[in-house]
Amino acid sequence: MTSTTLSGEALQALSDKDKQNLADIHELLRLLFTRNRNQHRRSHWFSSLHQFRRQLGLLLEELASRKKSAAAKSMLARLQYWDERCIHQWYLQFSQLLAVGPFASLGLVLVACVARVCRITGITGYYEEIASQEAKDAMTAMNHGLDSKEFGAYLKEDEPWDQGEAIPREE
Repeated sequence: MTSTTLSGEALQALSDKDKQNLADIHELLRLLFTRNRNQHRRSHWFSSLHQFRRQLGLLLEELASRKKSAAAKSMLARLQYWDERCIHQWYLQFSQLLAVGPFASLGLVLVACVARVCRITGITGYYEEIASQEAKDAMTAMNHGLDSKEFGAYLKEDEPWDQGEAIPREE
């Protein structure tokens, strides 16, 4: 999972504005955590909020670290961990809050926080690279006729394709 988009060095080169955005998101998550702890502490989404807040706090500590090379390795490992185990879980848990009427606004804020953190840290760019490469591979396969090998079992050679029937509009 090495990519030019996911790297600790890229995170260390973040602008002050992006670092401040991460700090603001962390503060927002801290306030949401404190406000909702008593009512929602046993909910599934609340444990995801706790993990998200904690992981973002650890990332901010690594960004502020004076040991740049060790922090870069640690940040890369953290981003890979987020990609493999956390981001999808956070998104799923927080998007389920959108379906719950009274908590839809809270779910929207949390999903937006996950999206912004992913954009700032480069995870979104990494996903776009993967999707772009998969789309290129699919287009290449279609151009070379390889898709008929994959979907050929659904089409029989001796049967004509159904072209449909034109239905005139009644006026």
